[in-house]
Amino acid sequence: MRKQFLLPLLLLGVTVSAVADFTSHTFFSVRPPFQSAFPEKITLFRNMRAKAKEDGWMGAMQAVVFGGRSVKGKKLAKFFLPGGVHASGEVNELIFAEQQATAIGGGTPPAINPFFRDVNATNFNIQTAGSNFASRVSFNPRQTYVGGGFDWIQYFGWNCDPCDKRWWFELSFPVLNVKNDMRLTETILVQGIPLSAAVNLNVEQAFSGNTGTGKPFAKGVTGIVTGSGFNFGKIDGSRSKTGVADVEIKLGYDWLCEETCYAYGYVGVVIPTGNKPKGEYVFEPIIGNNHHFGVMWGGALGFELWRGCAGDKHLMWNVETNGRYLFRNTQIRSFDLYNKQWSRYSLVYTSFADAASLAPIEGIDLFTQKMRVNPRWTFDMNSALTFDVCRWELEAGYNVWARQCEKVSLKTPWVNGTVALVAFNNATGAPSAGINRAVTIRETFAGSNIGGSAGVPTLTSANYANNSIQTGDINLESAANPCALSHTIYGSAGYNFDMCGCWPIFAGLGGSYEFASCNSVLQRWMVWGKIGVSI
Repeated sequence: MRKQFLLPLLLLGVTVSAVADFTSHTFFSVRPPFQSAFPEKITLFRNMRAKAKEDGWMGAMQAVVFGGRSVKGKKLAKFFLPGGVHASGEVNELIFAEQQATAIGGGTPPAINPFFRDVNATNFNIQTAGSNFASRVSFNPRQTYVGGGFDWIQYFGWNCDPCDKRWWFELSFPVLNVKNDMRLTETILVQGIPLSAAVNLNVEQAFSGNTGTGKPFAKGVTGIVTGSGFNFGKIDGSRSKTGVADVEIKLGYDWLCEETCYAYGYVGVVIPTGNKPKGEYVFEPIIGNNHHFGVMWGGALGFELWRGCAGDKHLMWNVETNGRYLFRNTQIRSFDLYNKQWSRYSLVYTSFADAASLAPIEGIDLFTQKMRVNPRWTFDMNSALTFDVCRWELEAGYNVWARQCEKVSLKTPWVNGTVALVAFNNATGAPSAGINRAVTIRETFAGSNIGGSAGVPTLTSANYANNSIQTGDINLESAANPCALSHTIYGSAGYNFDMCGCWPIFAGLGGSYEFASCNSVLQRWMVWGKIGVSI
């Protein structure tokens, strides 16, 4: 296929795919701020700024302070939660209940009704004397971030005429603090009497990674569902991270350098300085592009649309594009099984012997693995009108950003015949010494039990291996970031100072709002302030 068709096909594919919301994904990747062609970086600071000082060194620097917060938390929660119609009727709420829990709100549907609950609470080490625990859990994820960016553009050459100095380099990076919070809120509907001090009292405690009054406990002890709490996939309040979110270095060339128009192109590299996903927490804070090294290319052009009679007013149109390819690295992520959303939290056995001795463990600790992650392509385009009047510069613009879906693969191949889903007791809903390929995070399908209570046929090592989780059951798409398409509108205003005719200095303020039709993009607002100087 000809390369000139690659970008249009990428944008078309992203546009078509990024209409419906995604569900039951384990990792959410946020577009880092202060990257090439992003509004908070380029407003008031395009390449001509480096040529503003007469008899100068043909360079310019800017410092930017920015911050913002995500919006539409319910839509983002849907990205992480199982899909379908939830028992509460809310897209961001789940009903956790044991098998014998009484009907919510005094109604009559029995607990065996699959629409009564969304999650079998027994998978979260919750076990009561009457098997009647029930609670409503809501999620409203939010990210807040604040940071500072530094940017330096420098021309170099051997001719005195500024427009003959066409080669330049640019160095930029942001320092960022990110705080992510799933904002889990639990309302206990039926508490029940815990079978032991070692079981969890509620869902919030289970997600924190604790088991009962502490951890670990021995597997198979009476009244204890599992031997330990979660090591991965936890939700425990807000988590924050601070660091340098990738360094960008460019080498560029000016193709056109006139008073009323300009055009330039560049190539560059993205040097990872942030952190990698570890899988310990859901919606973990990440600084940068998940620690991927990358290459990029792009360019910009602008031309004057109108000039006032006195020459002190100008209206220009500016366009800048940036494409990049991020290379593969290894990360720790969780995954689900096909047609079993949230199955990563299911109880599992790791061997036939564990099933025979009724010693299940949390599946999240096995369904979280090292993965090879290839982000592939992203593309960004910014279009803006700038209006200069006297020393003021006003800008209004639109930005579109597209990301290709990731490709992921297990670093260590899955071993068939070892891990199997736990079967549940027909009468009580408690784990049994059997397995069940049909069981989901919500439904027990006790009639499909192999071994355990009234399980037919009897569990043997042979049918354990045949009905265990196979490589083809693993849904790696649940661990991959899907394609994304976002839109940003923004505006800014700045003022140019002439310090004794020697040091052209500027300062400005701006704000933006990023939105999308699907939930694979963090919808958010941002404000920034900046100051810079030509040298």
